[in-house]
Amino acid sequence: MSFETVDADGEARAVRVRRLVRRDGHLPFMPFGLVPLAGLALLFLIAIGPFAFGVQSATRRAVTEALAANGVDWARISASGQSVTISGEPASGAEAHKARMIAREAASATPFGLARPVTRVTVPQGPYKSRPETRDESETIAVAPLQDVTAEAAASPSWHFTIASGVLTLAGAMPDQATKDTVVRHAFNKIAPPYITGVDDQLKIADVEPPAGYVQVAMRGVNTITRCDTGQAAFEKGRFSLRCELPEADAAAVRRDANASMPLGTVGKVDILPHEAVITCEAELSDLLMDARIEFDSSSSVIDASSNTLLDAVAAAVRRCPGTLRIEGHTDSTGPEDENETLSRNRAIAVRNALIARNLDPQRLIAEGYGATRPVAGNTTPEGRARNRRIEIRVVRASE
Repeated sequence: MSFETVDADGEARAVRVRRLVRRDGHLPFMPFGLVPLAGLALLFLIAIGPFAFGVQSATRRAVTEALAANGVDWARISASGQSVTISGEPASGAEAHKARMIAREAASATPFGLARPVTRVTVPQGPYKSRPETRDESETIAVAPLQDVTAEAAASPSWHFTIASGVLTLAGAMPDQATKDTVVRHAFNKIAPPYITGVDDQLKIADVEPPAGYVQVAMRGVNTITRCDTGQAAFEKGRFSLRCELPEADAAAVRRDANASMPLGTVGKVDILPHEAVITCEAELSDLLMDARIEFDSSSSVIDASSNTLLDAVAAAVRRCPGTLRIEGHTDSTGPEDENETLSRNRAIAVRNALIARNLDPQRLIAEGYGATRPVAGNTTPEGRARNRRIEIRVVRASE
């Protein structure tokens, strides 16, 4: 639309009138005005496009790596912006919840440090289907099934025998005085200085009829524990258990005797800890965790994917260790004491889960968090604080 000026004659005077006349082939004014706005919008989209796709890619990568590092192998990840959808077949609601928490804690590197890109996580909702184990046959863990315990065995008086510093301590209860006399006399016959120097009799009388086989089980406790340098033998709720530290040369015989068939009750947990194997185990684990650290996302219990190779090596070392192992989490003194304790415990649990995902027996692994209570360096320097933020793995000793 364009402007044109025409003259019009009137009776009194001539008047110049401006009229709007549409000319064919000319565009209205408004579209031309929108062109700069459209250009700005296009430039904005071009500028923000790589950023948006970069955030989405970082979100998907961070979650994928965090789940893999924590042994969540059933999950498939898709991301839309900063929203993550986890699909697959978790074995239980607990596994689905675990995946959600790991995804929400997953961190990604930015120019300003680590940040959590995930704003929303969707996980599968039941029903859940248990998945079969996919362990390699060469790595199958042989765990002896616990046999049923009869009501008579479960109701039998419990006892625990310990040996430390050459003194054999008999505690708990015996069914009657005759059974106690037999067991105590047998224990005194084991005194052989300087290896065993004395017996501390703390046994009480339950005043019940001794079940068949009870004396033989108590004798097994005395016979096995007196061959240990330190240890504990126990009979509780019908199950015999033993934790024993001793020289390698005696380990096979004590293990055989402890695991023999029972005349009453059944065999529970037996930990035989040869001195040489314990020393070798703890030295190897100490070297591994001194040369490299298990890395976690900042202020988080999510294991960084960069630690996968180290965790593989730790799992191989633990597999060669005897007995039960304690995974210990430690922090520096920065932050509230209760938060440090919680963080250290959660990190120890995360390492335990990562080792279980590498086909280690869960019954052999326990996790503890000590917060900042056991520093190995001063907390006044960045280097000292870094040394105090650590994971240690130790054999649970027979005296504990």
